[in-house]
Amino acid sequence: MKLSDTAVISTPVLIGPIISAQQVPNCASTLGCFSFPAITSCPNPDEFWSPTAVLGGCCPGCVRGLALGTPCGTSTTTEATTDAVETPSICAPGLVCGVGSVCRLNTGDCLATHHVPDSIQWVPQCDSRGRYAPKQCRGDQINGRCFCYSAEGKRIFGWSWRNRAQRMTCACSRRRADLEAEGRFDVTLHCTPDGNYEQLQCDQGVCWCADSETGTQTAGTRAVPGELWSLLPCYNETLHGVQYLRRCESVAFSQILQRKQFIIRGHRDVTFTDTLCEYDGSHGRYIIEGQEAACTWHDGTKLNPYKTSLRTLSAMDCNCARDEKLFMLAGRKMALACEGNGNYVPLQSRNGELFCVDPDGYVVAENVPEQTNCEQYIFGAGLM
Repeated sequence: MKLSDTAVISTPVLIGPIISAQQVPNCASTLGCFSFPAITSCPNPDEFWSPTAVLGGCCPGCVRGLALGTPCGTSTTTEATTDAVETPSICAPGLVCGVGSVCRLNTGDCLATHHVPDSIQWVPQCDSRGRYAPKQCRGDQINGRCFCYSAEGKRIFGWSWRNRAQRMTCACSRRRADLEAEGRFDVTLHCTPDGNYEQLQCDQGVCWCADSETGTQTAGTRAVPGELWSLLPCYNETLHGVQYLRRCESVAFSQILQRKQFIIRGHRDVTFTDTLCEYDGSHGRYIIEGQEAACTWHDGTKLNPYKTSLRTLSAMDCNCARDEKLFMLAGRKMALACEGNGNYVPLQSRNGELFCVDPDGYVVAENVPEQTNCEQYIFGAGLM
């Protein structure tokens, strides 16, 4: 895996909230605002739309936000066309007034990619609306891969080799992630390994035949109640069996129902061990046993010797442990080292030369000295 080119946004991005002329404040000036701009978004990544940008606070327009590392949270005086007007010191879009009252990267916003330092070689791509694109690709066309990402810029279920990802949309994985972020714990959409939709879908008591790239109902078919799912033309008894939920999902849903019953009865101090499932119904990345968590493959088998204590579970992603088996099954060579918890070792060595890799195992810095903190080269890894 080698350094990939920094992502470039090739389509216009609308930046800042949409504000109508009716939202512009009243102006005490005798002249007032002669006309209101028709466009209420700003073309530059370091600007935001303000209803009080110019003419002493009477007219809307674009205001340049504070840069990365600039002190924030206080008021400053901005020179307007005719007067001086007090405006809040607001960080530029993609930044947030953070620790130490300075503007820091808000990596939950794709506009943060406009502000990264030159040391960061790869940033996720944004879509035409300024959000993280669902599909993010890394590496070359032979050994490179594409991964699915949430709207907040986090890697989620779904991947494909880059040379096979032409029809990969990640629409199913993105939809599931969005619904779960809204608080739904009972989402039953089934995604293919690349994050697209499986042909037969059921959710909230309704089943339908779906387009693999969009999830919309296939033309010429009808949606049916959940108990009639086997009557759909896309149903295949050999493929789907007699139950829509897969084994892992059935166990997980049973645990959810048990937890709800305990809460209803007032028992809130009971400890539960969650069963984690992927968006295709297979087993999640790890299994909890006692006070430890162990990395697992899709069939639920452990990927020895990779494990960690529950105290450090939040830092465990098992990406390296799973890739180790993935590459072996694909007949490909993987020459990177894994940590004891199944993550990639950030600082790797090859032929006496040190280099940094990100959590997905892609090189982000080469020929670095010993004791290097590789987080400085990874988008969203450190406090910037």
